Amino acid sequence: MSDLSVLVVDDEPAIRQVLQAAIGKAGYPVETAGSAAEALARLEAGHHDVVLSDVFMPITDGIELLRQARAKGHEATFIMVTAFASVDSAIDAIKAGAWDYITKPVRNEEILHRLEQIDALRGLREDNRALRKLVLGRGGEGAFTFASPSMQAVERLVTRVAPTDSTVLITGESGTGKGVAARRIHELSPRRDGPFVSLNCGAIPENLIESELFGHTKGAFTSADRARKGLFLQADRGTIFLDEIGELPLSMQTKLLHVLEAKEVRALGSEQPRRINTRIIAATNRDLPAMVKDGRFREDLFFRLSVFQIAMPPLRERRADLPALMRHLLAQRATGGSGTAARDHGDGAALVIDPEAEDLLANYPWPGNVRQLENVLHRAAILADGGTIRVVDLPPEVSRLSPAAAAATDAAALGHGGEAGSAGNEGPLRERVRRFELALIRRAIEDASGDRRLAAQRLGIGLSSLYRKLEEERDEA
Repeated sequence: MSDLSVLVVDDEPAIRQVLQAAIGKAGYPVETAGSAAEALARLEAGHHDVVLSDVFMPITDGIELLRQARAKGHEATFIMVTAFASVDSAIDAIKAGAWDYITKPVRNEEILHRLEQIDALRGLREDNRALRKLVLGRGGEGAFTFASPSMQAVERLVTRVAPTDSTVLITGESGTGKGVAARRIHELSPRRDGPFVSLNCGAIPENLIESELFGHTKGAFTSADRARKGLFLQADRGTIFLDEIGELPLSMQTKLLHVLEAKEVRALGSEQPRRINTRIIAATNRDLPAMVKDGRFREDLFFRLSVFQIAMPPLRERRADLPALMRHLLAQRATGGSGTAARDHGDGAALVIDPEAEDLLANYPWPGNVRQLENVLHRAAILADGGTIRVVDLPPEVSRLSPAAAAATDAAALGHGGEAGSAGNEGPLRERVRRFELALIRRAIEDASGDRRLAAQRLGIGLSSLYRKLEEERDEA
């Protein structure tokens, strides 16, 4: 017996009776309602942990019932029931706050499985509420609440979809944290004690990716001197994260579609398929609908993968998160958390950021998103003196030669050049400015590992201007 109470909402009496009998037989207290209005009245009258509601009902549908229940403060877990052709409506309901959906025809064992999941997760509800306040990463020092509405929406979707077994497609630019979001979904799921296996689909040669995913038997090909278990089987009872799914060759897309549909894999060289119990999360920075239109990505695979989509916003669209995010990354460094800066320079003391430097960081467009921010802070942590990151510690593409940066870089660049350092403050102003520009250009080229186009971009000048100034220096020499 369980004290998890269930309310079944459906306008068809026969369906209500069948579901009430099956749920009651499994030991759950259960009531029924024939309309959204009756369901709201029952929620007002007594406590219900779970509401199992049909989406399409006359007068007030299941999605509106969910919205009204939430508006009245009811925290019951909603499971929506919908026809397969109306999965989009169910996904809209999940975005509005539903926990999961079930497609018709409804199987009793499927409903009971969902109830068992919810019952098992009830004890974790308070933990999940606390986790929803953290950045999409580990808690502890430096954790923060999201200030931007876009990341609050992502946070909500992550915590809603995590306890289900739904396939998830995470989209967004490079560096936005798609992999971190995938891991958080795993950590908040009932599979959290199982493995989390990740594969970058663009990093494996096409002739090896099938063996990597599905495994092979001994002798399956020339170099197969022993059998190998593929990543899908390695992720059994856990999660497999297929990053950069848009890079998957068309031939492998067909085989992945079969895995999604049949829930089984067959190793290279084997005739016997093996069942898998693995959740799939995929991610991409590509425009998959455009790839489908161009024939570069299978439409049926796209629909299978995108049952539940999460779009990670670029950092430039979530500037409200920047101050706390920077503190979070620097705190990780101080406490030996994740990240290169933490591993290489963790000394127990968190760095602080000078107000002028913080203003520059806050106004930079961050084309490389969170990954670029972490790298910039890593570089600044190496250069910082006295526990404070200043403008001079930031790379040129971020500082954009603010007045303070220009003065500091002037001294550093001219001092870097031997005789130029001794002559930097001598001569007419025009000549001093010319020497200063050349010193900055040479330093920018050095920082860009000789890539003059990148150096010009970082300095904010055209490539032709950079070449012209270098040519003037050679002519004078």
